[in-house]
Amino acid sequence: MSQPGHPYDDKCLMALAGRFPHFQTARMAWFQEPAVEGGNPPTPVLLAEFLGDKADDVRLLRADVSRALVELGAPAEVEIVRSGWLPLGGDGRVVLEEISGRHAAAVNAKKRSLIEDGSFAVLPEEAKDCFRCFGTMSKIRTPCEISFPECISIGNWVSFGRYGKIVMLPKKAFGGACGKLARQHYPELAGSFDFTGWDEDRPADLYLGDGTTLGDRYFIICTQSVEFGRHVMTASDLFVSDCHHIFEEVELPPVLLPPTKGRPVKIGDHVWIGIRCSILEGVTIGRHAVVAAHSVVKEDVPPYSLAAGTPAKIRRQFAPKPSAS
Repeated sequence: MSQPGHPYDDKCLMALAGRFPHFQTARMAWFQEPAVEGGNPPTPVLLAEFLGDKADDVRLLRADVSRALVELGAPAEVEIVRSGWLPLGGDGRVVLEEISGRHAAAVNAKKRSLIEDGSFAVLPEEAKDCFRCFGTMSKIRTPCEISFPECISIGNWVSFGRYGKIVMLPKKAFGGACGKLARQHYPELAGSFDFTGWDEDRPADLYLGDGTTLGDRYFIICTQSVEFGRHVMTASDLFVSDCHHIFEEVELPPVLLPPTKGRPVKIGDHVWIGIRCSILEGVTIGRHAVVAAHSVVKEDVPPYSLAAGTPAKIRRQFAPKPSAS
């Protein structure tokens, strides 16, 4: 794919590097899955290591690069990978012959449904490929337990504390488990309830923006969407959930009831969350807000404000400094 004159060549990569300071020509490469007989030609993939020194939203950056490739006449899927991900030779350039195996290993890693690491260290490099995206210079301290990491995107310079637990609840997490448990353990109840569709509409998307830091003993539950902005900082014992338990079906044991389908949680840039706080479903915390220790946040927190209490109430608001003219 790198023949001179072909749209998918080094000239295209040089043009991208000139447009995006986050990338270098020598640390990008084209990749294409082998064609399947009788199938459509596979879509080319651009693999680009993030080498920038400025925080960005990797989702927006990926979209910008995709649009640039279309303008350059080389439409492709874009995979932004962490620094050091591409196999390099002694000359410092990407070894194209090794990309296929590296890419296949990463695709296979994303099929892993559970990460359990009981060491007192950091999550190893090979485990990082299990995530949808794992940014440059980011780390997860262990012990930790993380389900369905393929649903999680981690930006650059993100740091997780120890003893963390992330429970992702996409549709595949259930697999009809409610009905199966009912038939096995409660046959007298199984025929009375229709469990069809209880696991639908669960995209389960967790995103952590560049520079965000989570303290020790965090617990995140996600069935819809939980988003941390850039440079969010939290103390230890954080609880965040975009769903809650179902109580309406009072005749069913709680073990048969999945969480609700939930409402998204969004935590804006530069938010500070104190020790032992709970952020509940449907909450948006605005940019540069502060959540005081031991607070339970059930309602939105405006930007530049201080929330405290159980439930949290707005105790103070700050006026951002006017921009220089």
